[in-house]
Amino acid sequence: MTLTKFQEVVQQHLLSADGLGSLLLVAPTGIGKTLAATADLTRGRKRIIYGVPLRALAGSIADEIGGLNRPGKPIQAVVHHGNVQDSRLFSEEVIVTTYDQIVCAVPGLPLSLPLSAGHAVAGALLMSRLVLDEVHLAWSISPEALTILFGILEFRQRLGLQTVVMTATMPESVAELIAKRLKMKLIVAGKDETKGDEALAKRKENRHVVVSIMNVKGQKADEKDVDLTEIVKAIRERGGKRIYFANTVERLQRTYDLLEKSGFDMDLVTVLHNRMPGSRRTGAEALVKQRFGKHSVADNNWLLLTNQVAEAGLDISAPFVLSDPAPVDTLIQRAGRCARWFRHSRTDGLFQIISPPNTRLKEWAPPYKEKPVKLALDKLKTEVLGAGNSATLDWDRERSWIDAAWLGFEKEKDRVKHLENHLDRTTFALNLFDRASQQKSPGAIAGTFREVLSVQVAVVDEDEQADVDHLAKLKTGYDLDASSVSLKRGYGLMAQAKGKARVVRYQDELVLENNPSYLVSGDLLLVPASVAYLHSAKGLCFPDHSHPEVPILKSEFRPKYQRPTYQPTNANPQSLWKHTLGVMKGVESRLLGEGDYRSTLVKVLKCLESPERAEELANVIGRLAILATGFHDLGKCGHRWQQRAHEIDPDSREELIGRTANTAKRMGIPHTPPGFFAAVAACNAALGNLKETNHLVRSIALAAARHHSSLLDPSGVRDYKFDPLDAASGFVAQVLSEVGLLKEIDAASILAAARAGGPADQVPLMLPNDDLFPIYALVGRAILISDREDAAGMSLEEWSYSA
Repeated sequence: MTLTKFQEVVQQHLLSADGLGSLLLVAPTGIGKTLAATADLTRGRKRIIYGVPLRALAGSIADEIGGLNRPGKPIQAVVHHGNVQDSRLFSEEVIVTTYDQIVCAVPGLPLSLPLSAGHAVAGALLMSRLVLDEVHLAWSISPEALTILFGILEFRQRLGLQTVVMTATMPESVAELIAKRLKMKLIVAGKDETKGDEALAKRKENRHVVVSIMNVKGQKADEKDVDLTEIVKAIRERGGKRIYFANTVERLQRTYDLLEKSGFDMDLVTVLHNRMPGSRRTGAEALVKQRFGKHSVADNNWLLLTNQVAEAGLDISAPFVLSDPAPVDTLIQRAGRCARWFRHSRTDGLFQIISPPNTRLKEWAPPYKEKPVKLALDKLKTEVLGAGNSATLDWDRERSWIDAAWLGFEKEKDRVKHLENHLDRTTFALNLFDRASQQKSPGAIAGTFREVLSVQVAVVDEDEQADVDHLAKLKTGYDLDASSVSLKRGYGLMAQAKGKARVVRYQDELVLENNPSYLVSGDLLLVPASVAYLHSAKGLCFPDHSHPEVPILKSEFRPKYQRPTYQPTNANPQSLWKHTLGVMKGVESRLLGEGDYRSTLVKVLKCLESPERAEELANVIGRLAILATGFHDLGKCGHRWQQRAHEIDPDSREELIGRTANTAKRMGIPHTPPGFFAAVAACNAALGNLKETNHLVRSIALAAARHHSSLLDPSGVRDYKFDPLDAASGFVAQVLSEVGLLKEIDAASILAAARAGGPADQVPLMLPNDDLFPIYALVGRAILISDREDAAGMSLEEWSYSA
């Protein structure tokens, strides 16, 4: 694999000896930013969490990374977001996920993984290179999205963690300000170290994309919808592959209808948007890749009708791309799907932008604000086209256009002021994380990050509303193939349904409500076919008055996707000591041996404390974690727990069972609270009961106690009383002997502390603003993963590879 100069420079900085390597990359589409940020995967295993703003981008990124060649085991890239959840606690080498998943995982509140494993997911982020691709799209997600991303960057930079931010559409002056404030290295393709980059030279030499304006008439004064006559005409008159980017789903669907009425061959048409049912969208994405992907046949007459889901990062191309008016960064991204593959030969394309009369721009612009859309059109005419009607859109013209119209600010001082306002409010992100952690609510973060909250909508026949037990079906391994719509739209559908809508939501368990009075993000709304219908190609549609003359499709039940189950390789019973020792050895290997856990711990301590003491402190924390791990299952020494274990496994000869042979039967008896208080007592005794280390000790003890659930409050388990067997004393002595502290620490005092428990104020909150949160998350992940691996008899990473 030969890297370009730009890619090589990026890799040099990422692999620099000091490990700083936090980069802000500004480079045009098609220049190879993904490979620049991930090429070192070919040299050896490297944890990377790769963030994209849209779900549609994840699959192609994962395919690209998975296609890299490395001797030995293949590079393991999985996709994980709201629709596809292929990651196991972020244990794989590369996880491609969406921004909302990342911002919720930072404080340990994962969206699409169990909340109970939140600290483990937060720990995985600490150990990984975080790549944020197409970050410019955050500008338009919501007013607070940019602030949250800046907060995460500042948080990671303070801890010395590696982050790579990539964009094609950011003014250089803005990038310089961000890089300076967040202490990142700025690399602009074609400048300084990357001057003379081969891919950039090939792009300039071979890629000839002409940009022009398509002036259209405004609709009549009494007409609500824009006039699409000229759009349909332009599509019909062009031969070869064509892509039309519309701003709204309704406009795509109307274009489809008008093309069908005009006699267009609809077998040539693919529709892809965010309101398609999951299975249909997956099929549409595969068809788009087949028809417009890098290895597709060049001389076909395919047509793609799409919106924002395909404009950034999706590796597709067509010689003719037509776009609704939009902000400059969106238009640059859409232009990037025109004549995209230029590496080996000349490629030509036409990128046309629809320009309605100024008086009608307000109908064309949504969901974007009118001001930045108008400025983008105005500056296109002055900065790019000049006195002509068309111009070749190269990297220099793209940058001048971006500089003139970015974010809708014409004056440099206005955009700087806007940006500094976000940079000055990064503490907002950590405060938001703290509030969400206290509420145990990832939705509090996701809701702020997504300006448009969404619900899932499924269409059912009115006759079936009473006849089909949807709830029972959903509880027995099936999903409804639903579509995502805004919360506002969901309320509108409820009103139109006139009492016939129903909602499925979680309230401790899955419940169904008839004629619901409210909706929340994540609900599944069941509506009759009188207010919505499914079209095989167009997805979810909303008729104004009556259904079109097409078959009315309803949402279908589909078996839930089942990932391979992480099963124990040995069903034999296991003694409590053997299990505990196995977990302690796993934690020792992770925190005291070479690897991601140790290197991350040292890196964090260098930033939080001092470089000189980092190794020494890491050893102390590692040993305290091993000691705390020794008591993580101390509650299993209780009379009730062991009685139940022997009932499940009556043939066991172990006095203290750690795991029964029949793991399918639930114990139903808590066992984690005593471990916290025992670990606090033991760790304090090991350190000489130093007041200044009290918070560190409690943080590590809490991480150990939460090996089953990061939501556990060891002081708040109701009606729990620890009544240890006589054999518990010998078990505590074994733990202390294993770590060489049996002579220094009285085993009876540790057992007494476990039996006594303690009040809630002894349990730290461990919120993201706490300086020790990174240590808590790393230790918590080390214990949780070690616990699971010991139970399964194999490493989680090895299992993931074999799966």
